[in-house]
Amino acid sequence: MSRHTLTLRSLLVLALILGLSGCSVRYDKNGKILFNTDLASVLGNEVGQFTLADGSTGALRELNGRYSLKWSNLMIERPIEGVSWARIINQYHIEGHTLLVLKVATPSCPAQYRLVDLQNTRSQEWAFTGVCDTGPEITPGADKLQLNFPTGNRIEQFNWQHGEVYHRRLPVQQQKTVVSSSNDSVKAARKTKAQPVAKPAKRTPTKTADPLPPKVAQPELDNSLPTEIYAPTKTRQTSLDLKS
Repeated sequence: MSRHTLTLRSLLVLALILGLSGCSVRYDKNGKILFNTDLASVLGNEVGQFTLADGSTGALRELNGRYSLKWSNLMIERPIEGVSWARIINQYHIEGHTLLVLKVATPSCPAQYRLVDLQNTRSQEWAFTGVCDTGPEITPGADKLQLNFPTGNRIEQFNWQHGEVYHRRLPVQQQKTVVSSSNDSVKAARKTKAQPVAKPAKRTPTKTADPLPPKVAQPELDNSLPTEIYAPTKTRQTSLDLKS
């Protein structure tokens, strides 16, 4: 085999690799598939990686200040819109879904958090716009993912479950300081010892007051917001949906 033939084959293989890695699948508002040139795979920077529930991999890429997610197995691309910076904070696999917790910078908030749900070619994204500069306390479960954002005197709680996110606002429980009985008794004894002994005063008989009616227990005020469905920012779906 001549050197010219080897060189030609090498160039063809390189072109094929660049062609496959430099393509992505997007879709318009009507769900029609659009094949685009993916310059982020060739010229961009990979700033994060993640593993899908089926074991395949994906990446978070940046090119000219624009960020996007791409599934390497299906070449599906999802742009992360309205951000100037983005990183993957954590990832979870629940019921076949891949959940990515992103930390992003937006014009209105330098540290906002988002949740991205990936399954086959379908993806959803929730932007927690009501919380800024506060990281979530994340609790994964067998069938749900809970994110608690403490903000002042309340907790903004978001629960992902079965492809939906539910929002609830909870009041922060105030912790009371408990003083031990031993310390109280010591202080009382010292106070009694320091005071002079007074002579007993003469008691004047008084009329017994009528007993007060019993107090009725009042229900505690519930300042929590009822659970409501938190709408995703955008849901993306193509006709390439795979049946598992």
